[in-house]
Amino acid sequence: MWLSRETGQQVLRADGTLVGLVADVSVELDQSSGPQMVQRLLVRRRRAPGLLVPWTAVVEFGRHGVLLNDGIGTAVPFGPDGAGLRDHEILLLRDVLDTQVVDIVGQRLARVSDVVLNRTADGRLELVGAEVGFGGVLRRLGLHRLAVRAGDDVVDWTDLHLTSERGHTVQLNTPRSAVHHLDESGLVALVDRLDVESAAEVLATTKPLVAARVIHGSDPVIGEKVLRAMPGDHAAHIVAAMPSAYAKRWLARLARAHVHPGRRSLRFQVWPRRRRATGSRSR
Repeated sequence: MWLSRETGQQVLRADGTLVGLVADVSVELDQSSGPQMVQRLLVRRRRAPGLLVPWTAVVEFGRHGVLLNDGIGTAVPFGPDGAGLRDHEILLLRDVLDTQVVDIVGQRLARVSDVVLNRTADGRLELVGAEVGFGGVLRRLGLHRLAVRAGDDVVDWTDLHLTSERGHTVQLNTPRSAVHHLDESGLVALVDRLDVESAAEVLATTKPLVAARVIHGSDPVIGEKVLRAMPGDHAAHIVAAMPSAYAKRWLARLARAHVHPGRRSLRFQVWPRRRRATGSRSR
């Protein structure tokens, strides 16, 4: 199943009255083990805030409509600033589709053209991975024959790191996420593909000795930008964990005046993450 084809259908109560339309689905990344299951539906309503409806309220989820039971009474309002989402919860359409991701295994940067779901035997929706090939773009344009020729390029969900603001933050705070299981070479590859702010946040979650080795294994220009983006005490701990010869070089390098004081250094591989203003969408 493709996420882009599973949104937009009507959501009905048991008595047949219209609640709204399926706008998105969510997963909670802090599940300790097992398949990553869809937890809630975001239902868009006319002239009213959206609703986050728990999957336990879903009787039937089909291409031509969604039927709910009385469990809709446990739904909560959703605000455009993300109000209503739980700490480890992300929306797949908003926080994944059309955003850039790092394929940790393939060590590449890619843009998600669709999200792959699987319907389980008991009617649940399981998150499988992300389509990062051009075939997903063609399929969304209705060019299905061309999409078949282009083929699928699906990356397993467990091999992805998200660069969307909420996706990146939630994955950093979730021990199960792939970023927390990378070795030093994997961290070097990830840091080389993230924007400076995100790379600094990733290294802030690692031990200083590991971060020092990652900085040493990265391009020196990138390493300097990442260290400068960190709070001074974090950077100092990382430099202190380096061998003395390297530490002296880095201390001298960081002591030099920044070329562009007050201006954030950006990288070329990805757009920088932007802080989302209230009421805007994160992409």
